[in-house]
Amino acid sequence: MERENLRKWTLRAVSLVVVMALWQVIGSNINPIFLSTPVAIAKAFVALLASGELLKALGISVLVVLIGFAAATIVGIPVGLLMGRFRTFEYLVDPYVNALYVVPRIALIPLIIIWFGLGGPAQVVVVFGTSVFPVLLSTYAGVRSVPADLNETAHSFGASERQLFFTIIIPASVPFIMSGLRLGIGQAIIGMVVAQMFLGLSGIGFMLTKYGNMFETAYVFVVVLALAALGIVMTEAVKRLEKRYSSWR
Repeated sequence: MERENLRKWTLRAVSLVVVMALWQVIGSNINPIFLSTPVAIAKAFVALLASGELLKALGISVLVVLIGFAAATIVGIPVGLLMGRFRTFEYLVDPYVNALYVVPRIALIPLIIIWFGLGGPAQVVVVFGTSVFPVLLSTYAGVRSVPADLNETAHSFGASERQLFFTIIIPASVPFIMSGLRLGIGQAIIGMVVAQMFLGLSGIGFMLTKYGNMFETAYVFVVVLALAALGIVMTEAVKRLEKRYSSWR
């Protein structure tokens, strides 16, 4: 196992070195407006770190994602549970959920600007709108996947609706809820970028627009790589949470 891990990481390191070297050679012979080089990107990264702009933007962006995703979780899980369990509630809410789900969130940005203006609240609304549906629909699917014979057996033994909910339905839905959270965090990051590109005066999305308009390709690459790192960290955090409850499967 150790030899296999060593081989895996050695191959990855060699691959990375080869790609970086080719990128540097090719990029050096192309107009830097179209393609930067790893050396130029590293210099831009150091400059953004030294100025504090990158860390400040990351802090703002992470806060927007966390608030919007937390709101999506608080709303999405209960609504999904109720829709999956009670047909009357599903009939009442389902048309609105389907309508809002198929409408591109970017189409709602003009209304969001009118209602919330520019800045943090508007960005949080966009993040909420992009991440709530994966959580809600996964939770709904989890409830609907509970075998009917489990519910019937619980009822035959005199279980109340509350006992049924907390001892059968929610535990059986946990794997689906965790999958929804993992999908939702990715959508939350996408929503944050879109929101800050259109509605922000700061943050990672705003930096993308700013340096893109200035044709500073190296700085754009730094922001894109920072976004990738942010996505990996947040997704990995949710994956760890999912693994913690994997035994519930």
